[in-house]
Order: sequence, then C-alpha cells, then structure tokens
Amino acid sequence: MSDSSSLERRTATRVPVAIAIELRDERGFSLHSSRDLSVGGAFFDRAIPHQVGQRLTVSFTLPGERRAIVCEGEVVNVPDSNDFGMGVRFSMMSAEDKKRLEAFTRQLGG
Repeated sequence: MSDSSSLERRTATRVPVAIAIELRDERGFSLHSSRDLSVGGAFFDRAIPHQVGQRLTVSFTLPGERRAIVCEGEVVNVPDSNDFGMGVRFSMMSAEDKKRLEAFTRQLGG
C-alpha cells in the first residue's frame, strides 16, 4: 500500500504532535511516540512496525487530561518495511473519546 493511497482515504486531518501511545497485542504491549495524530489514526515514524493488518488495542492520554482514550487499531501502512514507521487506523472509539480527540486536534490544527 502506497502512502499516497492512504492519504487519499484519510478523512480526518492529522496534526503533528508527539504523544506517548500504548499499543497492545496478544504478545504484550509497547509504547510509541506519535509523529502525527487525528481522530482516524496516528503515524509512528520511529516505531519498529507491526505487520499490515495487525489488530491492536490503542491507549493514550491527551496532554492536560487524566482519563485515557482507548480504542481498537489496525496497522494500515508501513511505508518502508526495511525501516521504521507505521500508520495505525483507529476504530471502535467511544463517541465521548472521539469528541475529546476532535477538540484536541482542532485546537492544534488552528
């Protein structure tokens, strides 16, 4: 999957922000720093990538908040399998968490 095709499908604007995000699968969890974030997902440019299609549980806390946002995620983009980085699409996010994340990204995006 090319990066341009994932950009064409993206419906939410991503904003550049580094937030610690926990990714959990059947083997355990790992902590990654986002390069950018939107209501629809995140890109991690310094992550050892999971395989495209890998399902994950995603958890993170927005700056200034105490309650974590928890949702499901799927690895949808690994731009270069010989390098670091992956895109994760969010799903199954509660309406309240989605609203909080929309407000946060809108504030950063201007």
